[in-house]
Amino acid sequence: MKESGSYILAEGPVFDPRTRTLYFVDIHAGTLHVKKDGGGAECICSFGESCTSVHLTDDPGCLLVTTKDTVYEVGIAGGSKKKIACINLPPEERFNDGTVSPDGCLYMGTMKADRPRNGEGRIYRIAPDGSYHAFSDHFTVANGMAFLSDDVFVHIDSPLDVIRRYRSDGDRLILLQEHHFNEGDSPDGLCLTDDGHILVALWNRGQVAILKADDFTEEGRIGGFKTSFSAVALTDDGRLYATSGRDAQGPGLLYEMEACYRRKEGFKWKNV
Repeated sequence: MKESGSYILAEGPVFDPRTRTLYFVDIHAGTLHVKKDGGGAECICSFGESCTSVHLTDDPGCLLVTTKDTVYEVGIAGGSKKKIACINLPPEERFNDGTVSPDGCLYMGTMKADRPRNGEGRIYRIAPDGSYHAFSDHFTVANGMAFLSDDVFVHIDSPLDVIRRYRSDGDRLILLQEHHFNEGDSPDGLCLTDDGHILVALWNRGQVAILKADDFTEEGRIGGFKTSFSAVALTDDGRLYATSGRDAQGPGLLYEMEACYRRKEGFKWKNV
């Protein structure tokens, strides 16, 4: 396993096989980072506020990036920013994690930045034209998310140690299934494999939980990471990238290791 970097809160890695590039953010530093295959990671854009997630788009030269409550299309080469939508969240709340749906919209979770947390979290569906809809389901910290099919996605609520499967039915979310991790695991970011598994970063354990996507059966764990372990991503050639944040065990890190899983092709934001 390779370790690199010194981050405040590295998060949200995503690999683009079109350009052989990994992207991730440092939330509290407000920065967007890029790592080409065989090279080191570097900051390519700074936002002056929390930079919370990054997503691939139809255009390999452009990324979708979220900050505290705003969605941007960002040009990779020059760092140009085009504002797509602003939700105007309360000062104490921010975007956290999300995913792109099969129809090219962004599903984005929110959280209250400081405790106590009393169900302020929501999931927003944000369309490429900037329009949006809020799904209110009293989430605590709306976290890792990915679509399994056209209308079914998985979603994590970290403080509750739970992963849920939802169906998006118009402007409603229908709960289909949920699975509880061990108390205190604090599941965080996730990614899908091409053979029907979900890999979940466990914030408090420094482990990756391996779940079957069809029924949430846990098949094992991968250890060896530090705590404040935030997210995971896979490549198409069997590598796993993971991120962590600064804590008593040291600075936030970017990890790279060989894995027996490969990424499931994700959905991409439809540039207007």
